[in-house]
Amino acid sequence: MAKHDTDPVLQQLVRSVNESGQAAVPVTVSAHGTIVTGMLIAQARYFSELVERNPMMGALEPASGLLGKDYVKDVDSDADYHLHVRGSRISGDGAEAEGLWRISLPAVDAWILRAGADTGAGHEAGPFARLLGNG
Repeated sequence: MAKHDTDPVLQQLVRSVNESGQAAVPVTVSAHGTIVTGMLIAQARYFSELVERNPMMGALEPASGLLGKDYVKDVDSDADYHLHVRGSRISGDGAEAEGLWRISLPAVDAWILRAGADTGAGHEAGPFARLLGNG
């Protein structure tokens, strides 16, 4: 059996969320034994919220241009290889750490979409509308 570095289904979900810009999908992921539960959000939204929470992080936002064109190019080209989760980590001892998570797709061991959670996106079609021909 061939070894895959990333789950193509999860990668397409990340790509769709990034393309929508505003969709938020309830998800739980396991990455190297750490469980992260929250809302999968677009990369652009991740950086916006990062700056909202801590203005000192403004240089990390690609749109700021403060770290140069190569930084912007690198971050944008890697957008579909990282998932961005607004949520909390649950460690083995039950401790939680709330925040914004940027997780490499190859680091994800398993994931699940959480049913029944409010996406808060305000979009009826959802992130897969383009794929289904409804967008």
